[in-house]
Amino acid sequence: MRKNQLVILLAIAMIYSSCKKEINIARPGTALLHMPNQQRGFIVIAKEGENVGAISTAIRSLGGKELMLKDVIKDLGLIIVQTPSPGFAERARSIKGVEAVAVDVITNWRLPERFEKISKTQIATAIKGKKPVVNNNPYSFLQWGIQSVNADKAWQKGYGGKGAKVAVLDGGFILGDSEIGKSVILTHSFIDGETAAYAAPAGFSISHGTHVAGTIAAANDGEGVIGIAPEAKLILVKVLSDETGSGPWSSMINGIYYAAVNGADVINMSLGGELPRKDFIDDNGTPDDLSDDMLVSYNRDIKPLINAMNRATVFANLKGVTVFAAAGNDGYNYDVEKDFITYPANCLGVLSIASNGPLGWGFNQDTTLYVPSIFTNSGRNFISYGAPGGNYGWPISNAIATVGGITNYEYAFNFVFNIGGIDGDTNDLYYVWMAGTSMATPHASGVAALLYGKYGKYCSPFLVDYILKASAKDLGAGGTDRFFGRGQINAGKAVSY
Repeated sequence: MRKNQLVILLAIAMIYSSCKKEINIARPGTALLHMPNQQRGFIVIAKEGENVGAISTAIRSLGGKELMLKDVIKDLGLIIVQTPSPGFAERARSIKGVEAVAVDVITNWRLPERFEKISKTQIATAIKGKKPVVNNNPYSFLQWGIQSVNADKAWQKGYGGKGAKVAVLDGGFILGDSEIGKSVILTHSFIDGETAAYAAPAGFSISHGTHVAGTIAAANDGEGVIGIAPEAKLILVKVLSDETGSGPWSSMINGIYYAAVNGADVINMSLGGELPRKDFIDDNGTPDDLSDDMLVSYNRDIKPLINAMNRATVFANLKGVTVFAAAGNDGYNYDVEKDFITYPANCLGVLSIASNGPLGWGFNQDTTLYVPSIFTNSGRNFISYGAPGGNYGWPISNAIATVGGITNYEYAFNFVFNIGGIDGDTNDLYYVWMAGTSMATPHASGVAALLYGKYGKYCSPFLVDYILKASAKDLGAGGTDRFFGRGQINAGKAVSY
């Protein structure tokens, strides 16, 4: 039997991007379009009503160096193409029925920064004799996020998300973790050469997707932690490579479409990337080879990419799916920042989730849980809702605290606690604390799953948004504000509608 352990992790878990050469770009490090030695990707967007099959045939006839049609999504009017040729886009735009050709952006995943460990045996000894208040999961007392969204009140009313299906679009998943294993009904990978299972490297590492999935739907089985919607089912979709930590935006588009046509009620995207609103040069990951350099124009290349993503998110909405995305962890105020924006949080039909959490919870469990996180992106016209994603002060203190008999650095107790760690050498599983809008988003998705569990086929994205808004706690500035949007997610009140 594998030994489970606890890990304290400071992981601002956000997908971000960076660029090598820029033209008229205000902020360096905004978009890495391609990884070295990979073929350049494009998304061909058909005009509404045009024959996608005929366009695909015309694209094949273009030929060119190593041209490959990777995917044809007829419902969205999108064709995913791979070729190193910088002249492909211009030639493809001349094909009858083509509306636009977008560069298929690849974004990079920021890796975890720090962690600490404590064995399950030590934890079991520390909490021996302590009786959980709401449920029988022994480590749930570390999950202050439950209190933040009043999930316990929803459970007391008999709502656990039964019948709801939540798709998690992320990196690989630890499919053998028993706390989500029985909830998983479908898996798929859109990363070439990788399965949906997390490819754990040697030593300790974090499966970001597993932590997110556990926050949504870890079972109420008395084993360890509990998800916000413990009776919901999970559709796990890999859209980010475990090997490189990156993934093309086409994989996210494919993931959204896959989830929508395979019965998902909710889509959780704890990921995102900043897209520039200006032009720059993409060197295809080969800075010394000028022959494959390409000018990336916002209006010609990037804006169509956004339109392609919008087709996927709107399609999901029309299929009855509520879509959530992380707002991002760079502390930008998008009420004033105009040079770039975070996607897919800014896509049509997507609810963007900001993060908040306590400071000093390790010393005082009665402290407020609703301090806007030091890292969260914000904006009155960008944020839909706030949810618990963890918090910390800066510089980080080395002060020690004890909670429920567990002693460690105080800052860790302000993070979101769930499954997701693994030792690639021994296969030992870990619990981890993480902080980020990536952690806030699954709290919101879990509450949406409670609503789909209650209303079943009568539920819809419109109804979910209406109820979330009507039931939210109005925190921060009155009305819609930059840190909480329309308010803090409130499960206990939401299920009462």
